[in-house]
Amino acid sequence: MVLVSVLALLQVAAPAQETPVFPLPPESEQTGLLDSLVIKATRGKAHGPAQPELTLDASEIQATGASTVQDLVTLLAAEISTGDPDNPPPIYLANGRRISGFSEISGLPSQAIERMDVLPPASAIAYGYRPNRKVVNFVLKRRFRSAAVELEATATTAGGRTVERFDGDVFRLAGDERTTVGLDWRQEAALFETEREIYRAPSATSPYGLVGNVAATTFGREIDPALSALAGDLVTVARAPDTARDGPAALSAFSAGDPELSGIVANRSLLPSLGQGNFKTTVTRDLARRVSVTVSVDLEDAQRTSFLGLPTTSVRLPAGSPFSPFAGDVTVYRYLDAPWSQLRVQDNFRGQLGLAANGYVGDWRWSLNSNYDRNESETATGRSVDSTDWKAAIAARDPAVNPFGPIARALLKVNARDIAKAKSRTAKAELVLNGDVAEIPAGRVSSTLKLGGERVEQTSDALRNGAPMRSNYDRRTMSVQGDIDVPLASRSHAVLPVLGELTASVNAGYNVETFKDRLAMGAGLNWSPGKLVSVNLSLSEEQSAPAANQIVDPVLQTPNVTVFDFSTGSSVTVNRTEGGNRGLENDRRRTLRAGVNLRPVGRDGGDTRLTVNANYVRTHIEDPISNFPVITPALEAAFPERFTRNADGVLTAIDSRPLNFDAIDREELRGGLNLTRFFGRPKKDAPKGTKPDPKKVGQVQVSLNYTFRLRDETTLRQGLPPLDLLNGASTSRGGQPREELNFRVNAFRQGVGVNLNGAWRGASVIDAGPATGALRFDDQTTVNLSAFYEAPSDVKLGRMSKWVAGTRITLAADNLFYSRPVVRDAQGVTPQAYQRDYLDPLGRTVKLTFRKSLIAL
Repeated sequence: MVLVSVLALLQVAAPAQETPVFPLPPESEQTGLLDSLVIKATRGKAHGPAQPELTLDASEIQATGASTVQDLVTLLAAEISTGDPDNPPPIYLANGRRISGFSEISGLPSQAIERMDVLPPASAIAYGYRPNRKVVNFVLKRRFRSAAVELEATATTAGGRTVERFDGDVFRLAGDERTTVGLDWRQEAALFETEREIYRAPSATSPYGLVGNVAATTFGREIDPALSALAGDLVTVARAPDTARDGPAALSAFSAGDPELSGIVANRSLLPSLGQGNFKTTVTRDLARRVSVTVSVDLEDAQRTSFLGLPTTSVRLPAGSPFSPFAGDVTVYRYLDAPWSQLRVQDNFRGQLGLAANGYVGDWRWSLNSNYDRNESETATGRSVDSTDWKAAIAARDPAVNPFGPIARALLKVNARDIAKAKSRTAKAELVLNGDVAEIPAGRVSSTLKLGGERVEQTSDALRNGAPMRSNYDRRTMSVQGDIDVPLASRSHAVLPVLGELTASVNAGYNVETFKDRLAMGAGLNWSPGKLVSVNLSLSEEQSAPAANQIVDPVLQTPNVTVFDFSTGSSVTVNRTEGGNRGLENDRRRTLRAGVNLRPVGRDGGDTRLTVNANYVRTHIEDPISNFPVITPALEAAFPERFTRNADGVLTAIDSRPLNFDAIDREELRGGLNLTRFFGRPKKDAPKGTKPDPKKVGQVQVSLNYTFRLRDETTLRQGLPPLDLLNGASTSRGGQPREELNFRVNAFRQGVGVNLNGAWRGASVIDAGPATGALRFDDQTTVNLSAFYEAPSDVKLGRMSKWVAGTRITLAADNLFYSRPVVRDAQGVTPQAYQRDYLDPLGRTVKLTFRKSLIAL
């Protein structure tokens, strides 16, 4: 393979030459001559008996307004994913072949795509994957060249957040050979709590103020009877007046105003700042018209800076201090004006080298994919300051040290930062063989065989409170997987023709691992009783290992995190522990899928195309891996070791590292339709070669995808009753709605397009019992709107023509109607931890994109 890679690189380095143009067969066919074997099939068609659930041609792709493949898959996310909450993303192919990774094609312009097919999860088996992801196949144009520059600016309409992006790409497609080079830079500004309507209420865990809040030495009790008399009510927390900064203040000055809590809001970010650069290049070459080889490189460097608020302290202010007007000792709760002491800076580097090769041995098709990934991260978290000297001066009643005034830097010592470093290396190679093993009356029996190996190494180093910690992880896997497809009935072969086309398949896989071997099995049926209908049924059982980062990520502690404690019905500020968990087990899942796909209109062309699909999915997972969920009494009873409370029962810390539940059971119905209506195209009976009038051609697309959950239950630990997530239980911060709907409407004509898309999420509830009541989540509809204009390559504007041709301008508004989650408790009040700006800090965003393409360079 090293020799193959060197030959491919030599071809890249050679001067680019225009490939001679020969008369081509119809676009629907591709014929290849390999020795004495002639292969003829639909160009770029994916392997396997399953038919595409959805097909978009070049004109339909253009109408979406997507600039690149990445934009396209983002827009069509609801249509190309299975909808399973914990499954990986779709499998992506190029011209029916495996690729080295999605980054190989993510930057390709949408104009380079001739056709896009979306196939059911059963098709994944033919490419060496498990049948739990849909397969998306991009058929690329034979000839395409361009250089493109894209500039994008995004801003929130509520202010506080701006994003700038630059992207430059060069592409060349010539038959099955292609070259891509891309450079991307992204800059995002931090968004602070003070830039949104965030409020914080005083509590036993967050009573602090910039000047200082005063409370009794036992929090919650009366501070001073004289102060309560002045206020006309019991005073347990009082705000220090601004005049206290400069010297002693009268007792009456403490009686006015609410406790001051703005310090944390002004210095804590809802979203971090980001600077990110990415470089990628891909080269695909045919060697002697027998082997296609792809080499790809993807490098990314990013830095994120989060502001974790101000450090906090509390100091006992003795009676008799020159700065105390109180009769007895009190406690002063202060934010220290040292935001620099609680910054979190994350530096991440990701590099990937990929190699993919495809070819034939006899009439067997083979593909070899290998990747080497390296990831490095370093996270530095400030650990506040040591205020011991300042507190000692106040205890000694030092007249020069005002507990409410500025603090001399000499009295504060900066604590050493917590440092967490992680390095991971992953090397993976897979060989997949596809071919026919026998000929039977109903057709050819085909088979797929995959052999693979993988090694994952990760090292984590952490320095917490000056104590070093180190963790290593090394997982080695050898895998084998096989599949066989047997035709049972075939109209074309006159075997049970009344049944149409019926194929059965069985598959099995086995992974030999360092820690624990894994087994996978499955079976399926693909049935096409007619040209308009296809039905698929599959049953799979497999085991999945936790990701390396879930096991060995360095431990981090984040202060000042606001959470809702269902046990007390109040929002509190806690310290959250994050990182890996070496005690995680493999999960084991069993999935049943049944689906039907109809194409009642437009299968053979025409002005209207309609595709309808419906799917039933039932999943049972044992030992599922989950991030730490919402803090309910049921969860605390199942995992009490994850919670820390003080003597008064107030929650002060949580351990949110991933863990295994006992089981999950889900049942869902999913349905969708995709409708395209063309207008202005030549009629079917028009003379051959009739070209449409570009001023009259247009189209409208409508897509709907609906999910109805029949069952969603989670058992936290063996022996405990299951939690019904559809009827008040929860294992996440939000409730689980029974229904969801995604929609998309596109209209396009003469270079002008409009795209309306969004989602509706049904109402839900989290019921923590009679002591706390229920949290109710209103249903929510989010709508996105974009409009674009793309100037044609033959635009006639005199001297400006070459500058305007190939230019696309897009104006988009995401969350057009500023819809945000609405959460209320039993009293109709929104808890502090469920404020709208916590759940959706961005709100509405407006984006302007300018893209300039130079076609046929």
